Amino acid sequence: MNLINKGISVLFITGLIWSCEDDDYTTIAPEASSGGETMSVLSSFSATPGPDGDGNEDGTYITVTPVSVGVDSYIVDFGDPDSTSDVITISEQGGSASYDYPNSDEEVEYTITVTTKAAGQDDIIKSDEITVTHSPNVVGSAPASPTGNRADVFAIFSDGIDFDGGFLPYGESLDAIETNIVTTTASENEVIQYSRLGENDAVLSFGTEDKPEEIIVAEAFAAPANDDPDGIGATDIHFDVYSDFATGIDKLKITLINDDSGDEYVLDGVELTDGEWASLDYDLATDFSAPVVRIDQIKFELGTGGTANSNATIHVDNIYLSKDPTSEILNGGFDLSTAQWKIATHTDGNTDAFNGSSDGSWTNYDGSDNGSKTRGAKWSSSTSGGPLNSASSRYGYQALTLTPDTDYILEFEYAIKDDQSDDPIGGRRMVAVVLDGHFTDGADAIAAESSNLASHVGTIAEGKFSDTVGTSVQVPFTSNESGEVAIWLYAVTSVDGWFDNVKVYEAP
Repeated sequence: MNLINKGISVLFITGLIWSCEDDDYTTIAPEASSGGETMSVLSSFSATPGPDGDGNEDGTYITVTPVSVGVDSYIVDFGDPDSTSDVITISEQGGSASYDYPNSDEEVEYTITVTTKAAGQDDIIKSDEITVTHSPNVVGSAPASPTGNRADVFAIFSDGIDFDGGFLPYGESLDAIETNIVTTTASENEVIQYSRLGENDAVLSFGTEDKPEEIIVAEAFAAPANDDPDGIGATDIHFDVYSDFATGIDKLKITLINDDSGDEYVLDGVELTDGEWASLDYDLATDFSAPVVRIDQIKFELGTGGTANSNATIHVDNIYLSKDPTSEILNGGFDLSTAQWKIATHTDGNTDAFNGSSDGSWTNYDGSDNGSKTRGAKWSSSTSGGPLNSASSRYGYQALTLTPDTDYILEFEYAIKDDQSDDPIGGRRMVAVVLDGHFTDGADAIAAESSNLASHVGTIAEGKFSDTVGTSVQVPFTSNESGEVAIWLYAVTSVDGWFDNVKVYEAP
């Protein structure tokens, strides 16, 4: 039975073909065969992305569906020049054919050709170009954010410190990064997504092209200024990495790149965990192919002996440097400005530690005579705390992890101006407190002052530090059961006051 007889009008059906270039559809004009008792018509065909047999939907699995009448079968050539299996026969009218394009490149143009076959009819051939864009799935989860002492972490890529169900910003971090892809997970936590690692590597660069950055490992937390002593360095690097082995890789190679010297610090064969976030921590001095000195880029590749499947995709989050918890005061001479002395947050207050100063003690941190003033930490009437507490008050905070239940000494020097002024109730004073525990919020630290392990209120006001002015104090205390204590410094004064040379050490 003839489906369409000669001389009878044909209703041409407009078809669609998918294009990634403009997320729209392109109309293809219909073509009809001639000859014989019937006429077959290939109006159009559609080419649409969708999930493959495993449910993976990355944009490379394309299904072609011809729109036609009077056709027995079709031959679909998906136009992949590197394949011998990209030509598929559709054995019946109304059927479709699917092909999974390779994903070694993010975006590739292919020409799809559909050829109709019908008894007694000429072949009808239609072709059009499509752009196949490989778009790997976004992982629907995110790893736990860092917790603990904010001052011990330098962020390369991470949303922040986990605190009270939200994120606190890092005290030290890169200004910016440049990377291939950044995606957002279902938990609204940004993660980096790298794909096609079987044939490519993925590089995370520090800073921007116009303003590159670098990390000097020995100075990650604070760089020395001028001829000051060494900075505060990092000891470890952390990565959270996710890979679903069906669409990812099972082994990872991480390379830290030093652009200054051309050195590369390599860690190969990193074992990942199938379908879970792997928490990876490495010692910068011992775990890589050489001790890490400087980092300008981080490169991720398929590890030696590993397998790259389907998308060859990994997700990376929480890339940060860390240092070991300290049992000694860092930057106790304030040569590195406020480094290590800022509390993470302060409800109804601010996180500034103290005023900048060049009127510190004439004694160096090692106890030697400097012959002139050093840096010091300064407070004024406007930045005083205690009973003068306001949104402008400043508090110096440093967390320590000491040997539990052990006797220690808190040592420091202070000075207060002797200028005439209306003093606060109780007189002008410099206050040093050993808090029982670690704190994130300055308001909580203030509330904990009443249950401190030790404190000293300095009231001697003889003027600025000089070769003859400055009061030295030693405050004994015993650490708590956890060993987690914090030093808390502030002033209550109508005139300027200073702390300097703050130390904590075991009692002799």
